[in-house]
Amino acid sequence: MLLAINAQNSVIALGCFDEGGTLRAVARIAAVTACTADQYACQIDGVLRLRGYSSAEIFGAVLCSVVPSLNGVLHDAVRILCGCEVVSVSSGVKTGLSIQMENPRALGSDLVCVALEAASQGRLPAVVIDMNTATTFTALDRRGVLVGSMIAPGVRTGLEALREKAAQLPSISLTLPEKRLLGKNTVDAMASGVLNGAASMVDGMICRCREQLGEDLTVYLTGTDAPLVAGRMREPVRRADDMVLHGLYRIWLKNRKN
Repeated sequence: MLLAINAQNSVIALGCFDEGGTLRAVARIAAVTACTADQYACQIDGVLRLRGYSSAEIFGAVLCSVVPSLNGVLHDAVRILCGCEVVSVSSGVKTGLSIQMENPRALGSDLVCVALEAASQGRLPAVVIDMNTATTFTALDRRGVLVGSMIAPGVRTGLEALREKAAQLPSISLTLPEKRLLGKNTVDAMASGVLNGAASMVDGMICRCREQLGEDLTVYLTGTDAPLVAGRMREPVRRADDMVLHGLYRIWLKNRKN
């Protein structure tokens, strides 16, 4: 089993791939910078067992992280679990991806992963929208070259900022009946503003990307919060769950040791 690890600001996604490259299970644990390698090893081992897998089955691991302080801890956690080395998506790792950015090494490793997965699908030009703590847009031209990106606040990040800055607004959960736009109370009004606002922002960004990249643009929607806005969008998208994990598998194939 290959263990793919996608460490985001609030959540760490774990993917279990078999030797044929099929994603057999996905689990998520909280990203807590205060946790030690031993604690992460216990958590990873526990959630793998819940999914019916054992850490003894791990033959390799690959990691991308947007939280630098977690990199060393997660590397050590994997070594504690199975003793194998970890391929980390960083400068020097082989991706086969052409990146036209001012400083390609500064590009987020999660953006590299989703771009590689999108390029492998062959539906170009393309933009990948990944909705997590931040909402990112990663654009590839019709040659498969990563030509740029955009970063906006994530759905929950926007909600948290609204709650923190507006003293009279309550804490809410992001649930709202489909098709409802105008809230009849404060809670529904906040949920509508956040969810429909995020959907409208994404729709508008897609329109602008299409103007620059071409009318035949393929749009992929992924990320933890994608289900919250997908049903409220007007632009056509291809839902692609766990694109980062699939991109990590492809990177591992290119960098594994014989």
